[in-house]
Amino acid sequence: MAIDKLTTATGIGTGPIKDVGSKAPSIDQGFGDLLSDALRNTMQAQKNAEALSAAAANGEPVPMHQLTQAVSEAELTLQTMLSVRDKAVEAYQQIMQMPI
Repeated sequence: MAIDKLTTATGIGTGPIKDVGSKAPSIDQGFGDLLSDALRNTMQAQKNAEALSAAAANGEPVPMHQLTQAVSEAELTLQTMLSVRDKAVEAYQQIMQMPI
C-alpha cells in the first residue's frame, strides 16, 4: 500500500454538501412543503452516503474525507428529522389531551 504525499487541500468546500441555511422559504411555501423538502434532503443524503460507502467497499478510489463527510451529513439530517417527528407527535398528543 503506497502512501501519497500530502498536498494542500484545494477542493475544500466544493463537495456535494450544499448550504441549506442560506435558502429562505418563500411566502407561498407551506409547512407541509417544508417538511417534504426536508424529508427529500434527508433521503438524498442517505443515498449519497450509501453510494459512497458501497463504492469504497468495492475498492473504488473514494476520498476518505468525502466518505466521512457524507456519512456524517446523513446521520445529522436523519437525527434532525427524527427530532422533528418526535416534536410533532408530542404536539399532537398534547392537543388530543386538551379538554373541549
